[in-house]
Amino acid sequence: MTGHVTAGVARTVLLAGAAALLLCGCQTMQNLAQQQDAYNRQRCQEFGLAPGTGPYIQCVSQGANAYAAAVGSNPAPPPDVVPVVPLWPVQPQNNSCSAPASTPKGGCQGCSVSCGAQQASCTPGQEWLGGSETCMSPAVCACR
Repeated sequence: MTGHVTAGVARTVLLAGAAALLLCGCQTMQNLAQQQDAYNRQRCQEFGLAPGTGPYIQCVSQGANAYAAAVGSNPAPPPDVVPVVPLWPVQPQNNSCSAPASTPKGGCQGCSVSCGAQQASCTPGQEWLGGSETCMSPAVCACR
């Protein structure tokens, strides 16, 4: 009978030891998973991904190294907002102007115009060569 008791005790001790090893193994696996998750979160933030965004969640769930490899082999998707770049320089809207009186004698009066949404054009008047009280061509201010 002592052989049966000893075998029973040995079996109980053996089962308890196996259960303890299994629990330790599970704890070790859980620790490894937590460490891997922390690593993925840190690396994904280092990639410039903001927590809570779609790419960040994909990075953490896929694994930082796998995400980096996948992104490196695929071109970046187009941005949500495409910047508009003009093909030629945009000229400032010129909707008002003025032309001064002519020089040196002031024979031609000046003018000014404000055109709202239209473009303004002003050309100063010209005196006769050497200066004169009369205009060769008067000042012109107009909207186009």
